[in-house]
Amino acid sequence: MKKDKWVALVITTILSLSLVSCDESKDTNTSFVKTKEQEKVTLRFISSWGGVDSKAETLQELFVSFTDENPDIEIVNESLFGEDFLPKIKTDFASGNNPDVFGIWPGSDIRALIQAGKVADLTELMQDNPEWKNAFKSSMFKYTTYDDRLYGLPFEIIFEALYINKDLFEKYNVPIPQTYDDLKLVVEIFRKNDIVPIAYNSLAEGTYLFQNIIASLAGKEIAEDPTHPDFNLHFKKAMEYMRELYQIGAFAEDAFIITNHERNTMFLDKKAAMIVQGSWFIGNIEENDETVDIIHFPTFSDSKAPPNTMVYGLGNGCFYISSETFNNDKRKEASIRLLKMLTSKESAAAFAQETGMMSCVDIRDYQLDYNRLTRKGQILINNSRQFVGPPDSFIDRTVWEEVIVAEMPYVLAGELGVEELYNKAVKSGLLSH
Repeated sequence: MKKDKWVALVITTILSLSLVSCDESKDTNTSFVKTKEQEKVTLRFISSWGGVDSKAETLQELFVSFTDENPDIEIVNESLFGEDFLPKIKTDFASGNNPDVFGIWPGSDIRALIQAGKVADLTELMQDNPEWKNAFKSSMFKYTTYDDRLYGLPFEIIFEALYINKDLFEKYNVPIPQTYDDLKLVVEIFRKNDIVPIAYNSLAEGTYLFQNIIASLAGKEIAEDPTHPDFNLHFKKAMEYMRELYQIGAFAEDAFIITNHERNTMFLDKKAAMIVQGSWFIGNIEENDETVDIIHFPTFSDSKAPPNTMVYGLGNGCFYISSETFNNDKRKEASIRLLKMLTSKESAAAFAQETGMMSCVDIRDYQLDYNRLTRKGQILINNSRQFVGPPDSFIDRTVWEEVIVAEMPYVLAGELGVEELYNKAVKSGLLSH
């Protein structure tokens, strides 16, 4: 279905949502009547769905449709792509410039904001709106619940996988890697043919490769708990495997200095054979491009995890309202309306159709024709023997980015020992989960 048809559908639905939203929540002003003369409420929204992100365009279309049907609300969309997002939202909260509605993945950052009283408790709101709450996959609420209170709405399901350029594999007669030994052979063949084996860079997003190695080595119990007595062992093993891949030429020569966009483009332009990426990356691949495939990350002979272990959980599409906004009746009502639109079945269907996004919202009635790679992702999920949450969400984000990610190039180049890096991470708070 073309985008203009989806926009038309969303406009119609948002109108209906806006008309009933006040009746559905005890926390909204039931006598609220929109008039042209009424003063607008300006809501600031931020997520990582900005810039060149595959969901940025669909998100903006939804905002335009929503404000057309809710003329009393203006949305300032401050979403940023990639590494720029997290420093921005953290700075905003630290400086008191809180966004009204925002998206952020589960992990140490949202936990810190909740502990600081910056995030609204949505428990009663959702209890008062059972139809809204029941539209979500209930098992996913555990990712946005803290101390038995619900703070966020889980909207976007994500997984990570090994993306491969099938045409390059076929051209050079390269076997699809199922084990780490297979992967080393693949690296050797592509390197001999002047193809970058794995598109990798030394920013946080580039470490999806490292995360998948940890998950495939350690398994769920260990990978999701940095305080586990065996986490130390598997962290070091994963770093040693990363160093071995670097030493055998798995990465581009400029891997330590390229941006996330440059790394992604390297794969998309067929200059790299493989990339470890999330399900959101599917939106960057043309629907009629059958040269790209996704597979489970290869297994290791010394692994605690079973084959077909998958990194799986929630992405940036976990939506929250700031407590400051929730304590302001006028802004609260407008923010709830926006949150209902963002997490509606119609919005989930639009994201699914246009970007291949998988959602926690039940949209089975839409009988969507998912794109090829999303369907393949669903097959991988169904065939997975174990799900592991993204390891970086169980480690303090500052430690992850400013110590582990920042120091990893020195380890790969042999200028810093694996044990030394681990000790630095511990001193910086690795175990303070």
